[in-house]
Amino acid sequence: MAKEPHILVAPLNWGLGHATRCIPVIRALTEKNVRVSIAAEEHPKALLEKEFPDLDFFDLPGYQITYPSGGNMAIHMVKLMPKILKGISEERKALEKLIKEKNIDGVISDNRFGLHTNLVPTVFITHQVMIKSAFAESIIQKLNRRFISKFDTCWIPDYEGEPNLSGDLSHRYEKPKGARFIGPLTRFSRSEPKKVDIEVLAIISGPEPQRTLFQHIVQTELEISNLKSVMVIGKAEQPQHLKLENIEVRSHATATELEDLINRSKYLVTRSGYSTLMDLAAMGRSAIMIPTPGQTEQEYLAQYHMDRKHYFAIDQDRFDLEEAIKFSTDFEGVFLPPTPDKMNRAIEEFLGIIRD
Repeated sequence: MAKEPHILVAPLNWGLGHATRCIPVIRALTEKNVRVSIAAEEHPKALLEKEFPDLDFFDLPGYQITYPSGGNMAIHMVKLMPKILKGISEERKALEKLIKEKNIDGVISDNRFGLHTNLVPTVFITHQVMIKSAFAESIIQKLNRRFISKFDTCWIPDYEGEPNLSGDLSHRYEKPKGARFIGPLTRFSRSEPKKVDIEVLAIISGPEPQRTLFQHIVQTELEISNLKSVMVIGKAEQPQHLKLENIEVRSHATATELEDLINRSKYLVTRSGYSTLMDLAAMGRSAIMIPTPGQTEQEYLAQYHMDRKHYFAIDQDRFDLEEAIKFSTDFEGVFLPPTPDKMNRAIEEFLGIIRD
C-alpha cells in the first residue's frame, strides 16, 4: 500500500491572516489522513502551534518584510525590493533542502513567492491576482503574475462571480493559467445567535509596528467609552490575560474561542484584512473596519465593502469609537459562506497529481 503524501503548508509571515486561512486547508488535509507539516515563524507559528499541537513544525525563514511606522508604504516596498527578491531566492533554496531532508511530496504556499520548485508539485494561495499600488501598478502586476506562474496551480479563496469579497484583486484581470476559485477560506461558520454580553470586541492584528500602534489607539478609545469590551491582541507567543477597568485583554484566542467571542459581541472593531473579511462573511457579521495606513490592499477592500454597505470603514487617524458605532448601524455585513466542496476538490486534485 502506497504511503500517504507528506505535505508542507507555509503561510507568509505578514500579520496572522495568512496563517488563519491555512487552518481549513490543514484540517481538510489531516482529515484525509495526509501527513502535514507546517513551515512558519514568529506570530503565525505560535498561532498554528496552538491549533495543531500534534503536527511537525519546520523553520523556513522568509524575507522579513518590515512595515513603516509612517510614510508611504509603496515607496517603502520599492526600497525593500532588492532585499525581497534576494529573500525569495534564498527561501527557494531552503525549501529544496527541506524537501530532500524531510521527504516532502508537495508544498502549499500562502503568498510565499519563493516556495516553488521542480522537485515536487506546488500550490500558491492568494486573493491578490492583482496587487493594488499607488504607482507602477502595471510593472508590479507583471512581476506578480510571473511569480504565480512558477507554481503548478493557484488557489484563489473567493467566489468566481458576483457577489464576491475581493473585488478587483481577484476579478479585474484574467486569472492566471491553472488558477481556480475555491471559495473563502475561513475557520468560522454561521451559528445560532448567542446572548450578547460583550459590547465591543476589538481584534488587533497586522505587521509591526502598526499592530502595536493600532492596539494603543483602540485601547484608548475603549477606555474613554467605558463600554464592556474584549481586546484580542494577536500575540499567541506571549500568553497574557489582563482585566482592566472595562476591558478584558487577551493575547490570543483559538478559532473556537474567537468565534464564540464574535457571536457574543454587539460591535466588532477590526482591520480590513482579507482573512478577517472571509471570517466575518462566513458568520454574516458587520464590523467597524480600520485599514492599516498605507496598505493599499486593505484601503481598497475597506472602500469596496463600504461602498456596498457591508462594513463601515474609517481611517486610523480619524477613528472615534463613539462616532464609528453611530455610523456603523447603517451597515449590515454580508453573508458569503465558504464552499468546502470546491476546496476539497482542489485538494483531491493536488493529491492526485502527487500520487500519480
